[in-house]
This record gives sequence, structure tokens and C-alpha cells, in this order.
Amino acid sequence: MAESEPLYKGLKVLEMATYIFGPGSAAILSDFGADVIKIEAPGRGDPLRYAHKAPPFMPLDFDYIWQQDNRNKRSIALDIKTPEGREIFLALLRQADIFITNFPPNVLERLKIRYEDVVQENARLIYGQITGFGEQGPEASAPGFDATAYWARSGLMDLVRTANSEPSISSPGMGDHPSAMTMYAAIATALYKREKTGRGSRVHSSLLANGLWTASSSLSCILAGGGAAPRPDPAQPSNALLNHYQTRDGRWLLLVVLHQKKHWANLLKALEREDLAEDPRFEDIAERNQNAGELGTILSETFKTRDLTEWRERLKKQKLTFSVLATMEEVIDDPQVLANNMLVDIEGHDYGRGQAVNSPFW
Repeated sequence: MAESEPLYKGLKVLEMATYIFGPGSAAILSDFGADVIKIEAPGRGDPLRYAHKAPPFMPLDFDYIWQQDNRNKRSIALDIKTPEGREIFLALLRQADIFITNFPPNVLERLKIRYEDVVQENARLIYGQITGFGEQGPEASAPGFDATAYWARSGLMDLVRTANSEPSISSPGMGDHPSAMTMYAAIATALYKREKTGRGSRVHSSLLANGLWTASSSLSCILAGGGAAPRPDPAQPSNALLNHYQTRDGRWLLLVVLHQKKHWANLLKALEREDLAEDPRFEDIAERNQNAGELGTILSETFKTRDLTEWRERLKKQKLTFSVLATMEEVIDDPQVLANNMLVDIEGHDYGRGQAVNSPFW
């Protein structure tokens, strides 16, 4: 989306949100030139400013978590519960194109900053409302983080564990960042509507709704009457060609051979196991699925005979679909990441490489 000047140059955004979901959506707008003013409570401000000092984050002197989702912004400390603070807030709101908040519905009502309270101040305002569990229902005002609302409540936390494993906690921000992209999309849609009608509108998204959207392939099966799929068992995969395997040097790769008629022979060549083509247990797709446990054991033993680097070249040569299970340290030097500008330099950020993760589209 290369432009001679930033796409959203001149667009004014007022953000009154904490942590990642709301601030992340405003950060995306800022990446495309929007002028974002972040309103924080006097004193401590957004708790995300201090998140880098506490587990599970790696403690550093530099507030790297804050920079990721609050780059390009200006900030003001404002107590809107005071008459003076409220008047300043309304003055900023009258000039804004977009307002983003993650305050719960009951707090918005108490502060008199619901959409219906402020639309009279600015009829062209796009009002982006964020909640943990949705703006209606008994838990509309309940506190929610991505670990609780997106990951646990949506069923994702239960969905991805294996038959013998305990649930795994989500990575920090894992639900917030895709949800931030959803709010950005909602705002962009509302901006288009404003172009057509001349009037603003309220848009809403929640962590729970985004969690369900992420889990929708599995949920759609249940909605169709199919029930929940069995939990995967690494020792007895339902499909040995859609499975992860460990290599001789202790690394892992994910094998995804979906087009078996086309790629089965290529896989056997890469593995130097052409003998399996004559094995009646694996002679066609039905037999391979029926005997997936036995095939998985053979593949597991085979992949442990070479290091990851060698397997990578062998699988690539046969044009097979797979992925290395990359570490975070490897990701930031991935040639594909660097070639596509997935990392950006941050002005004034001189710690480490002075970079943050870019918005995921351009």
C-alpha cells in the first residue's frame, strides 16, 4: 500500500484504552499516518508502561512492550472526572475522527462517555468500543484479558492441547494483536460508511468474539452436529503426514502433506524411504489414514536420523510443504521476515536493534 504520503495523514484519533487490544488498533492507524493522542490517567498511566518489568516478560530497562503498541503517539494525562478534565476531553473529542476505548460499558455509562453521550458533540465521530466478552449480556462489564476471554473462554485453550497434556497458557498479547486488527478493520469500514453518508457510527469488537472467530473451523463442526474432534495424540496421529517430528539435533519441523496423490512419492524420495511405496499398509490414502500410528512411528524414527538443516534442504528440493519450528531469536533474522519489512525501526529507540514488529499489512 505504498503512497506518496501516508494514507491517514490528517486523521485524528483519540485513544482512551489500556494494555494491547485498543492501543494496538490505534498503533496500526498511526503506522499509516494518523495523529493519535492517547489519554491516560494521571499518576500511573497505562499499566502497559510497566508490563516489561514483571513476569512472564523478560525484564529490561527499556519499555519494549509499551513501544510495540504505542509508537508514533502523543500522550496526555487527563482526569475526565473533574470539570476541567472533562472539558479538555470534549474539546479533543470534537476535533477527532476516531475515538477508541476499552472502558467497560458500566464505566462508560458512569463517566457519561458512551456513544450516545458524545455523538451530539461530534456527529462524524467513529466510536470504537472494545470489551472482553461483548457489550451485551450478564458479563458485558466483566474484566477480560486475552488469556481469559480470547484464549480460555473461547475454547481455544482446551482445543489445542493433546490427549495427555495439561492446558497451556497463551503467549502475552497472542489474542490482543489479532483482535486489534479486527478493530482496525471495523474502524476502516466505518470510515468508508462515513464517506458515503457523512455521519459517524459506533463499531464494537470483543476478545471473546475474536477467540470464537479463531476457533470457528472447529466450532462449525459442532454447530453442524458433528461434535468435538478427538484430542490429538502425538504417538497416534490421525494423519501422520500432518504432524510434527523431531530431528537428530533436537529441533522440530512440521510436515503438512495435504495433496498426498501428488506428493507422497516426493516425500518418500526426500526421506530415502521409497520402500514404503510397496508397503500395503500405506499403498493409498485410506490405508495411510487407517495405519497413521504405524506410519507416524516410522517417520519419527526416520526424521531422527538427520539434522534439521539437512531435512530442510531435502524437503525443499522435493517441493514439499513444511515448516521449521522457529525460535523467537531466529524469527527476527529470518530472511523472509527481513525481505518483507516485517520489522520497523522506531525513532528514539536505541536499545538492541531499535526495532518493533510492523503492522501485518502494507
